[in-house]
Amino acid sequence: MQILNLFEAPISVTAYVPTRSPRRKQIEFLIKRYQRNFPGLELRFVDPADEPEKVRAENIRGGELIVSAAGRSQRTSHYSEQAFTDTLARLTRAADRWIVFVKGHGERSPTGVANHDISDWASTLEQRGLNVQEISLAEFSAIPDNTSVLVIASPQLNYQPSEAQAIEQYLERGGNLLWLAEPDSPANLTGLERTVGFERIPGTIVDPVSVASGIDNPAFVLLNRYADHPSIDEFNYTTIFFYACALHERPSAGWNAKRLIHTGDKAWSETDPLDGNVGYDENSDFLGPLPISLALSRTLGGHEQRVVIVGDGDFLANAYLQNTGNQDLGVRFVEWLAHDDALVAVPSRVARDNNLVLENWHKAVIGFTFLVGLPTAFALNGVVVWWRRRRA
Repeated sequence: MQILNLFEAPISVTAYVPTRSPRRKQIEFLIKRYQRNFPGLELRFVDPADEPEKVRAENIRGGELIVSAAGRSQRTSHYSEQAFTDTLARLTRAADRWIVFVKGHGERSPTGVANHDISDWASTLEQRGLNVQEISLAEFSAIPDNTSVLVIASPQLNYQPSEAQAIEQYLERGGNLLWLAEPDSPANLTGLERTVGFERIPGTIVDPVSVASGIDNPAFVLLNRYADHPSIDEFNYTTIFFYACALHERPSAGWNAKRLIHTGDKAWSETDPLDGNVGYDENSDFLGPLPISLALSRTLGGHEQRVVIVGDGDFLANAYLQNTGNQDLGVRFVEWLAHDDALVAVPSRVARDNNLVLENWHKAVIGFTFLVGLPTAFALNGVVVWWRRRRA
């Protein structure tokens, strides 16, 4: 429950639930989990029938929780630990964060439902209080100034000169960028890639360790080597990438570059088609360790500008997002790029509560059962057996 470490002021939860509703017990059980770690969390129940004017004026729905701290408030109607944690995360944001996705070039869609789209990941960002929006560079001459993070998600078509210029101007103004590259990205994107500060190493990454783990497709890569960087601090989950490309940093003057994730020593970038027997060719392939993600940063006008490039978009696709740490990694990148550093370490998927919490009456029942109930039952059973044998 790292999210609680971000609060100093008391947190109040007002639950608008009817007096006799069974949901009150469910809410109490949920909030008690957080109160064990944050005594300043207060829960108050209000029957909507007792305050009808306020319910109408503030458009409060029955069963809704209003969570407040430091003069700000957020709402949720879900009683899961994940939903409540996301509500607290939204409460910590001092301002709106707009995550803008470029569209119109075959990019992975934040609203599409196909396996290759990234709508599940976009929904996770929205649940954490980030605003998701798509933009067509063919319709707008410039990227909005209130964009916190621009996302280029695996474009399949070239950008027109005016579209590439809009991205370059956004970067010149100090904008933050997440670029999901692919081995088969359009060749004409090379110039924009060099402007951003990277280039793709030819080929598709192949890792024999993944094949030895029982994965038939050589394009699947299991990764667990992470650099020391704020965006992935204490991140220790395995991530799965599919048809990924290796990257080489080419930062311009004034930029700092950091390799975030890299493959093992035995992996290589295969430049031939991935069919038939795939093997390393020292004359044409590139041997690992190979960087698969880069972070670039510079100080511009007293503000730190941040860029993250990942040589794969499949790891955030609907088909693969729930694999191991993929979702958390994608959320971490956006939180860091949006300068919400305090939220980077807050997981996007809450682990189940494994602590057993017993009330005093629970303990009394268990104690009575094992110390009195079971011995008495065994004794009675012995008496019955003895009586039956005596009469036989």
